[in-house]
Parts: sequence; C-alpha cells; structure tokens
Amino acid sequence: MKAGIQTRLLFTTTLVLGSCLSLAGYILDRSFQASVVAGAEQQLRLVTYSLMGVVDFDGTRLGLSSDLPEPRLNQPESGLYANVLMRERVAGWRSPSALTTDVPFPEHVLAMDPGEFLFTEVDDSKPPFYYLSYAVSWGADDGAVLTFTVATEQTEFVRSISRFRQNLWFGLGAVLLLFVGAQLIALRWGLTPLRQMAEEVRELEAGDREILSRSYPPELSGLAGNLDRFVEHERRSRTRYRNALEDLAHSLKTPLAVVRNAINEANGSPSELLREQLARMESTVHHQLSRASVRGPVIVGGTVELAVLVERLVRALRTAYVERNIDVALNVERDLRARGDEGDLMEIFGNLLENAFKYTRSRIRITALKVSGGVETVIDDDGPGIPSHLREEVLHRGIRADEMQTGQGIGLSVVADLVQLYEGSLAIENSELGGARLRLVLK
Repeated sequence: MKAGIQTRLLFTTTLVLGSCLSLAGYILDRSFQASVVAGAEQQLRLVTYSLMGVVDFDGTRLGLSSDLPEPRLNQPESGLYANVLMRERVAGWRSPSALTTDVPFPEHVLAMDPGEFLFTEVDDSKPPFYYLSYAVSWGADDGAVLTFTVATEQTEFVRSISRFRQNLWFGLGAVLLLFVGAQLIALRWGLTPLRQMAEEVRELEAGDREILSRSYPPELSGLAGNLDRFVEHERRSRTRYRNALEDLAHSLKTPLAVVRNAINEANGSPSELLREQLARMESTVHHQLSRASVRGPVIVGGTVELAVLVERLVRALRTAYVERNIDVALNVERDLRARGDEGDLMEIFGNLLENAFKYTRSRIRITALKVSGGVETVIDDDGPGIPSHLREEVLHRGIRADEMQTGQGIGLSVVADLVQLYEGSLAIENSELGGARLRLVLK
C-alpha cells in the first residue's frame, strides 16, 4: 500500500530532524565530555602549583609542609592523591590521602623533561583515574629534577557526564516529539484543501454534486477547473456518441424492415442466401441498438441498491412466466449497493435473469453479497445447463447454446460488453441445482 502525502512528509521531516538532532546531540555530548576532562586537568594543575608552594627541599632531603593547601590531600581515600618523585638520591613523598590507598602512580614520568606537563587517563584501574604529571628543575642550574603527579578519581566527572547526557537526550527527544506534533498539525491544516477535493471528487462519482467548489487555494484552483471541464466534456461526448449510434441504428432498422416485407410479399421465391444476409443485418442493427443504450462506468456516476433492482426484475419476470410457477429464492444483502448507471445494471441483471427464467425447469436461486473485489452475484438454475465447450462462445454475439429457444443470441454479449466496461468479470459454471451458474463480479 502506497503511503499518503501527509505520511511521506511527516516521515521525511521526522527522519531529517531526527538525524540533525542526533548529530547535534553527539557533538554537544562530545564537547561537554571534552570540557569536563579539560576542567579536571585544570583542577589538577592548580593542585600541582599549590604543592610546589609548600615543598621543603634542601638538596638532600625532600619534604612538604603538613599544612597542605588542598584539604582532601590529608583525608584518606578522599579521591585526590599526590606524589612527588626525585630522579636520584632522595626518597619521594606521598600525600596522606594516598598512604592507605594503593593508588598506581606511574613510574615512567621520571623521564619527563623539566617544564613538561603530561595528562593521562587510566580506565583499566578500579576506579579509573585522571593523572597530571609535571617535571620541574628545583634549585640552581644543576639542581635536582622533581616530578609532581596528582591523581583524581574519574567517578564524579563520569557521573556529571552521564547526567548531562541523560538530560541532553531527554531534551532532544522532547524537542523532536514537540516538533513532530507541530508538523503534524501544520500538515493536516496545509493538506485540508486536498482532502476537501478528494471528498468532492467522491461526491462527483456518487452523483451527489455537479461541479467542484471554488474555495480552493491558487495551487489547486487550476486543477479544480480542469476537472470540472473534463467532467462536462465527458458528459457531452457520451451523449453525442449515444445519440449518433441510436440515430444510425434506427435509420438502418426501418429500411431493413421494408426490405424484409418486400421480400415476403414478392411473387418469386427469394434465395435462402438473401434471407440469411438480411437476418444478419437485422441482428447487427439490434446489437448496435443495445450497445447504444449502454452508458458504461462514468466519472459522475452513482450507486444502485441491488436488492431493490433485483426484486423489481424478478417480479416482472414472474409475471411474464406465470404459467411455469418458477420457485425463486432471493438472498441479497440489504443495503448492498452496486456502483454504476441504473440503466446499465438493469441491462446486465435483466438479461441474466431472463435467461435463467427461460431455461430453468422450476427453481432459481439468486445470491448477492459484498466481497473484497466488489459485489458478487451468483444466479443458479436447474435447467439443462451450458456445456463447458460453449461457455466462452455464448458470450459472443449471435452464439446461442439452445437453438430451440427464440432470440438472436446477443443478450449475453451485451452483458459481457458491459461487464468488461465496468472492469468486472462474468463466468459460467456448473450449478449445485443441476443447471448453469452465472457468477458476476462488479467493482
């Protein structure tokens, strides 16, 4: 099933906006994460500078004042730890917060050049740490090189990133939903003229209106005018076509009748070939008269209540065949409507039911119901039936399965033509009653 314009626009807008918001969210998330890490590095730098201010080093002994500038360095397992190393001669220093904690301070920082900062993230430890190391030459030109390493746990920083990420995606999701809702309202309002036009076209098809309204925006007013002109042109063309065929058929019918009467009144005996050709000409004229009465499916059409139409035809045929006392079982759903011209439907069902009354022995069953392909009507009789090798042929003009009955063999051909015009189907099958079953489906 093809998606409608509103669905397509809404899907495209949601896809584009969702992609843009996802990209924006990813960029913001990465930017905030980088900002948090940069803030952690800056915090460790400040701690490093403050430690440098309380170093007590006389060239042989390394010590730091007990009055540390950062209180957390004095608190065991506070999450902030410091370590000072010297390349040679003097033992290092470790903050009180790290004395009872097995903090893995890196050893390779001893190879750093004086004045060099090194910031690293260690994620494989429990918990993970941020490290900042700084090497400084202490004292004269040939003084010792001290390496300060400050470590902090990533827990608070990761928690801050997680909170921001959660709020970010929740906010972007809310924005997406609000925008999609607003877009849906805008689309419904913007596509209202199209829905109005579709509804009015359905009313045209049902015969409930003659022309489209004039309250369309400029983008659709031209289309509405073209549709009105097309419908009116279609009406006039069909009327001219029907009138022309009727005039031609009637103009031929009268001379043919005169010729037949003249032949019958002639003293001589006309040849059988002449009679046969005259009969063919009359059959052709009768067929064209029947075709001229056919309207076929039109743009501006209507629907016919099938139960009422069938009951009317059955009453008329019962009167015509009253002496045969035919039992007719009707099973037609109430309020079942078939789309089409009433004259065309009378022609279709009239021919089918007349054949059933003509050939049945005593029983006819008529069933009509709604199916997925349209309206299905099944007509069963208990007559002699139609042989399978003749079922296709009897739908052609002039072909009859029973030559004993009167008629010209064009009734079913008119039905077949009409059914084809309505894009329906007509099939002849074996009936459970013993005769023929005609299965008709109209869309």
